[in-house]
Amino acid sequence: MNANIFEKANQIIKGCDTAYFGVIDEDGFPSISAVSVIMPKNIFEVHFATQINGNKVKRLHKNNKASVCFKTDNCNITLVGEAEILTDQETKSRFWVLDWMPHIFPDGEADPNYCVVKMCTKRVSLWIDNEDAAFTIDALLTVQSRCGLLCDGCGFKESHGCIGCIALEGKPFWGECPVAKCSQNKGYTHCGECSDIPCDILKEFSCGEDEHSDKPTGARIAVCRGWAR
Repeated sequence: MNANIFEKANQIIKGCDTAYFGVIDEDGFPSISAVSVIMPKNIFEVHFATQINGNKVKRLHKNNKASVCFKTDNCNITLVGEAEILTDQETKSRFWVLDWMPHIFPDGEADPNYCVVKMCTKRVSLWIDNEDAAFTIDALLTVQSRCGLLCDGCGFKESHGCIGCIALEGKPFWGECPVAKCSQNKGYTHCGECSDIPCDILKEFSCGEDEHSDKPTGARIAVCRGWAR
């Protein structure tokens, strides 16, 4: 898995208003329904509003393991994790953003039947632009470089015997890396720890136009910010 496909997945998720949410029913079978997803939404967690007396919530109280699927064109992103039912008023007010909510919850954001479901992702499987990937969030959040490259998925790692810019102190197989040198000179493990992210040095690599730059642009920056979480 590389940084590009990670950021492509995030952009697809952000562009989807509807997802398919799966829970385990009373008989141990998967039960799937369409849900309206609320911002912010990304590969790490998903939020949506529902009725606290509905079947989804009742089933989640018994088994909080769940799955969310985003589908667009020929791309498919499936997130598997654990769901949490949020009923505090601060959360309910923050997510009171969709036009249909007053029709379902006539008492407004304080409606006792209104709640927010938050699903935290544990593992991901996806198919994007004829490329597939499967990984855990723990693996994704393991720091692999200074700049946000996911070195474990790099084809040069084995062919060139590259053990990564951190172990090589900023001097990978192709030469000295200015991003890695800058990060380590400042005492950071990676660029996500720096308050200047994204600086001009990192943007030149992550947002450039050459064949080695990120596509979509800024993919490495997004990974660094994920590591900083």
